[in-house]
Amino acid sequence: MDYQITREIFWNLAVWVKVVIYPIALIFIVMLINGTWNRVELWRLGQDKSRLRLPKWEELRERLEFTLTSIFSHSHILRWLYPGCIHFLIFWGVFLLFLGTCIIFIQEDITKPIFGYQFLYGSFYLYYSLILDMAGVAGIVGVILAVHRRYMTKPRALDNLPTDSLSLIWLLVVLLTGFGVEGLRIALTKPWFEVYSPIGWELGKLFIKMHLGPNALSILHGLTWWAHFIISLGFIAYVAYSKLFHIFSSSLNTFLRSTGIKGALKPITNFEEAEVFGVTKLEDFTWKELLDGDACTRCGRCQENCPAFISDKPLNPKKITLDHKKQMEVVGAATGESVPPLIGGDGIIEDEIWACTTCRACQEHCPVFIEQMEKIVEMRRGLVLMESRFPAEVQPFFRNMEVNSNPWGIGREKRADWAIELGVPIAAEHSEFELLYWVGCAGAFEDRNKRIAASMVKILKKAGVNFAILGNEEGCCGDAARRIGQEYLFQTLALKNIEVMKKYGVKRILAACPHGYNTLKNEYPQFGGNYEVIHSTEFIFNLLRQGQIAPEKGVFCKAAYHDSCYLGRYNDIYEQPRVILEDLPGLISVDFERKKTTGYCCGGGGGRMWMEESIGRRIAHVRTEEAIKIGAGVIATACPFCMIQLNDAVKDLGKEDTMRVMDIIELVAQTL
Repeated sequence: MDYQITREIFWNLAVWVKVVIYPIALIFIVMLINGTWNRVELWRLGQDKSRLRLPKWEELRERLEFTLTSIFSHSHILRWLYPGCIHFLIFWGVFLLFLGTCIIFIQEDITKPIFGYQFLYGSFYLYYSLILDMAGVAGIVGVILAVHRRYMTKPRALDNLPTDSLSLIWLLVVLLTGFGVEGLRIALTKPWFEVYSPIGWELGKLFIKMHLGPNALSILHGLTWWAHFIISLGFIAYVAYSKLFHIFSSSLNTFLRSTGIKGALKPITNFEEAEVFGVTKLEDFTWKELLDGDACTRCGRCQENCPAFISDKPLNPKKITLDHKKQMEVVGAATGESVPPLIGGDGIIEDEIWACTTCRACQEHCPVFIEQMEKIVEMRRGLVLMESRFPAEVQPFFRNMEVNSNPWGIGREKRADWAIELGVPIAAEHSEFELLYWVGCAGAFEDRNKRIAASMVKILKKAGVNFAILGNEEGCCGDAARRIGQEYLFQTLALKNIEVMKKYGVKRILAACPHGYNTLKNEYPQFGGNYEVIHSTEFIFNLLRQGQIAPEKGVFCKAAYHDSCYLGRYNDIYEQPRVILEDLPGLISVDFERKKTTGYCCGGGGGRMWMEESIGRRIAHVRTEEAIKIGAGVIATACPFCMIQLNDAVKDLGKEDTMRVMDIIELVAQTL
């Protein structure tokens, strides 16, 4: 009985059909392969082709596991719930239908002709039919919702091209003709068990009610089958020539994602021998960086989280990626004639490159792991090191760093002046210390941040910590120089600091600045500087948990913690600062709407502290207005750059009487 619960795969089709469909399918598959190879050839314009070699087995397994989990769970895509659900419906609908077609192929072309074994019958066939019908419904619903979102709701994140509507309409026709073929077959054969194909069953009843007659239905079935067959194969071939290529490129990009330390930029090695520093033309990028362009689906998540874009700056991370893709296609098509420059002309303009705060929001939210920020830094390196092109206000910054090892240009011999009256131990005079307190340039030279450094000293002494500072021997960590693109200056500063710390046998470092923390922890190891580095919020959190300090006095305020980009998105420190605030007597802790991974930048990272912000709105103003909106009396920070930027914003907006900006270190010190 079970053997009767099945269907003839090539029902109502001539015998010759099964012969000709394979050559026809092969033509479309060749078109798909050709289009794919053309894209691969464009990626090969980039450098470092050796990275195409397969990784070791353990890394290969981990990458495959992560990629497959990401694809099938949609874990990153579903961060934006509504568009994520739309994509989820389309993906799973199409994937299950494709899987269903593969099952038919296995039976009809492998197990049945070779082994005489047929498995598509009985209960398996019934559930198979039900699942595929539901998959078709999911796909159709997903397409309709996608059309509504793209052309009715019209979110700013999306830009519409003719190919977008073509892809959606084409896919919808594939799905509808598939149901049409099923409904016509059921109308003619009327098997009772096809009720397990609910959509086809209802369509079959509808066709019967049309009273077309068996011959007409049979002809219509044949025509619809051929239409579905050709349209489906055409759609498959079209994938390689459209945005749908992300089916392959995004998966590959996810597999090849950077698994290194996300807070570390790649160093330039062999300065004396290298002929090219950074990127000045497309071919200077790696092939993986060119793959990013094809992996981009233009979803707009990067732009909607970019503080520069939100505050009306020229930078749009999505545009940067697509401009690279456009340039790749121009260079790939060139046959000897000159091509437009990578930077300038109709493509990327310098203002875009210099507007980046390196906050990493674009990369945090990209569901396919495009590395926009690293490419921007590489282009900055090319401009600075190869062409000496950078904003005019950066010139004194470079000079101050070279002469005095700090961006303010204050004499290096004054770096420890803030500590004299506090009796802070200096490494040169107190060599038996266990913890080095890395003060940072802001803590040593900027008046507002000197008070924070003093508060940190108070906490350290209260906890009985054996610590010291380098004093005048401390130099700038080099974070801003590196992210502006002056890699040579950064490495000079880093090597000098490493030499000093080696002299004192430094093993543990406490840093209050997230930029210094990230640089010391994640980038100095590139040059032999390996230390245990801890941020002030981590350190204070541990002191509180271990009972080495205990808040006694109340700090009666309503405080909103502002996530530092270099503490949060770079180093995943989100909870410790919030727990500290909750532990302080009298303090009411509230959160920004944009917080943690979606936290909004202060505007000071990526060297922007030392550049004019003359285009659009000031990023710090946007953030301060968010604090006003939630009724915070205090903006709690854990970064000297955030302190300076937000403090200026509070003054600019005339909120000095109702709002303060305070570091968590200060708030804790007030309770002791």
